[in-house]
Amino acid sequence: MGLWASEACIALILITIHVVFVLLKYTRRKLDGTSLPLPPGPVGLPLIGNFLYFIGPLRRNPHRGLACLAEAYGPIVSFRPGTAKNFVLVSSPEAAREALVANDAGLTARPVADNARALAHSAGSVFVLPGSDPLWKKHRITIGARFSGRSLNVTRPMRDRNARQIAEHFRACSSREVSVGEALMSTALNSVSNVLFSKDVVDAHALGEAHVFKELVVKLTADTAKPNISDAFPFLAPLDLLGSRRSFSRTLDKFYKLLNAEFVEPRLATGEKHDDVLDDILAQYAKSQLTHSDITKFLTDMFVAGSDTSALTVQWAMAQLLRHPDKMQKVHTELAANLGSKEFVEESDLVQLPYIKAVVKETLRLHPVTPLIPREVVSDDMCLGGFHIPIGTSVFLNVWAIGRDPASWPQPEEFMPERFLGDRAVDYRGSDFSFKPFGAGRRVCPGLDISARFVPHLLASILHKIDWRLPNGMAPEDVDLSDNHRTNLDLATPLRAIPMFIA
Repeated sequence: MGLWASEACIALILITIHVVFVLLKYTRRKLDGTSLPLPPGPVGLPLIGNFLYFIGPLRRNPHRGLACLAEAYGPIVSFRPGTAKNFVLVSSPEAAREALVANDAGLTARPVADNARALAHSAGSVFVLPGSDPLWKKHRITIGARFSGRSLNVTRPMRDRNARQIAEHFRACSSREVSVGEALMSTALNSVSNVLFSKDVVDAHALGEAHVFKELVVKLTADTAKPNISDAFPFLAPLDLLGSRRSFSRTLDKFYKLLNAEFVEPRLATGEKHDDVLDDILAQYAKSQLTHSDITKFLTDMFVAGSDTSALTVQWAMAQLLRHPDKMQKVHTELAANLGSKEFVEESDLVQLPYIKAVVKETLRLHPVTPLIPREVVSDDMCLGGFHIPIGTSVFLNVWAIGRDPASWPQPEEFMPERFLGDRAVDYRGSDFSFKPFGAGRRVCPGLDISARFVPHLLASILHKIDWRLPNGMAPEDVDLSDNHRTNLDLATPLRAIPMFIA
């Protein structure tokens, strides 16, 4: 009886605390003059909220688990992992439009994961700083000046060279099984580094091999995605119980030092000019508008965000084409009809390759590299779908679920690039919120324009005059299309295939 009484007492205390918490939250909303309800969602336990759900169904692939929550509770769902602030999930085109258009000004911040606080990185990160921060505005102006419009036309020869290099690499590997993602990652890194520094970071003759720069970027991406109990229970953050922040700090410190030693310090010492992003930010540094730390954090963000995402999208596209030989044949037919005997694909050729572009869009619909786009509420009077969204709430746009919404997409699970041709030639920046792989509004992905050019260019380059085959007697239906959500949406099984050069 004594043990039972103790357990009953503890349970009663926890229930009392939970009831008091709910009443206080309700009272606070009434005092604020807010009569709208919070969005529906799963009932949480006292103190820990919905934390058990996050270490269960949501641990490996949260985009899928959260899509199931939306099916149960509707397109706008609220939940609370641990003692952290509330999360709100947006999972329909209509709700996405309301969030990113009508409420864009109130969603200009992003939630900060505990790992991102390593070495104070979040204090200078363009991807974490709130939209009202002067440093964020400076960085976005720099990105806008170099990653869109006329400036991209100026840097086109660099991307043509990078695309040619990977085509030559796979042709040289003819009849040998290769890791498709390894070479793609190297080429994507070189593409980003050319815009930033006007030079490659990976040797063009070793695209498929290990490289310290590439390894550090991959490690940074992996460390960013490591589960961290401090995000669910912020009061535990000083203890760093899982060592996630310490691990991220070590990798980040190595990358900072590499960037400074290889690029920043030599440019400062020589004063050379290359008309690139580094020139732009060093000019701001000379005017005391940026600190050395600001520069390092900005360059780190550009590498981590710009390289992994492009490489993954092309790898997903290749996996789908190998799974669907009829679609692969359409790609080869288009390339042959429009490029003929031309040896390599150039960016200017893309205007003649609508099916390649449709393949990329269909790939992003099914496998958006960032399946959950995060925002944070900065307004204290936000209303979304008739619900009250309190200030400080983390709002996640589930673009993976929206891209598979049967109300918007017939046969949503099928790989059908043809749906992006003709009447539905949807644009990344268009008004159709059933297709927003790069987000929208003030915090739209800053690399949208360069990605829209480079990804189809890269895909066309590794398919032109190359016939791809599956290894070990695999059939098309054996290609593994299961995913694994780390920081980005990765293939659970890295793609391996055999390129066959067609002279």
